[in-house]
Amino acid sequence: MLSMTVDSTQRRSIPVPETMSNSGLWVFESLHDESFSMAETEHRFPKLLYIREGAGEVAANWAAAVDGATGEAASPDCVAGDCILIPAGLKHRIVDSPRHPISLYGMAIDPHKITPCAEIETMIPIGKLPRQRMSLLNIERRFRRLLYLASQPSSASTLSAIAAAIEIFAQLALASGGQLAAAQSAPSSDLDERQPSDAIDEYLLWLEFNFFEQLTVDAAANACNMSRRKFTNDFRDKTGKTWLAYLNERRIDHAKTLLRNTESKVTSIAFQSGFEELSTFYRTFNRLTGMRPLDYRENTA
Repeated sequence: MLSMTVDSTQRRSIPVPETMSNSGLWVFESLHDESFSMAETEHRFPKLLYIREGAGEVAANWAAAVDGATGEAASPDCVAGDCILIPAGLKHRIVDSPRHPISLYGMAIDPHKITPCAEIETMIPIGKLPRQRMSLLNIERRFRRLLYLASQPSSASTLSAIAAAIEIFAQLALASGGQLAAAQSAPSSDLDERQPSDAIDEYLLWLEFNFFEQLTVDAAANACNMSRRKFTNDFRDKTGKTWLAYLNERRIDHAKTLLRNTESKVTSIAFQSGFEELSTFYRTFNRLTGMRPLDYRENTA
């Protein structure tokens, strides 16, 4: 069984001790009481925290962590729904707000044992990640599943837990896109301001890597914490297109890439691009390109 600390009934006055498993995964849940106190600590690997309840801050020299500057930077204030990536070697401590003790999920992967995760800190911005992004990626649900898998004794569950942990980091890396370099080179005096805050921008970034999923405009509006009307209006203002038109263009662009670069059948390409109905794919492709998929393939060969 993986190394995991979970106690959903007892609140803690001290932090969960580090217990990295032989397989390279540490997963834990920590419910703080009002007397919680944490001494400064550091780890040899990056640690991801998800705040479930309460409020507080992760106190650390974030300026040095971001760009090597000296002096203290403002520590990110954290509330329920926030996710914080703490880099390896950063001395830090959690400080709960009075009368609002924190409950959190946490995980870490030992990059020496799971080598694809060795460059996590170059792919995901350190510090507090945009809350909108956490909602879109269902990070809390993913953590709950990870905690369950890590608590099971079977080898299959251990394998699934490792895969689930890697998937969390992978989704965060994909969603961070090309923003990382800009975020890390930006002034670090206020970590909260390093991150994009526009809900539509976050949704568009998420959509870039999830356009092939079964999507609805109502689900998109809900993910952005907007009414359907506000979402559709803001989306059109941001992109100049309706939600469905933008989505279909992204899907057809992907289909065109597959038609040019692979020998896959049209049926397979349609499904890979997010179309559940082949007739809808043909109709949409013809409307946007003026030709049928196989004609497009022949013309671009």
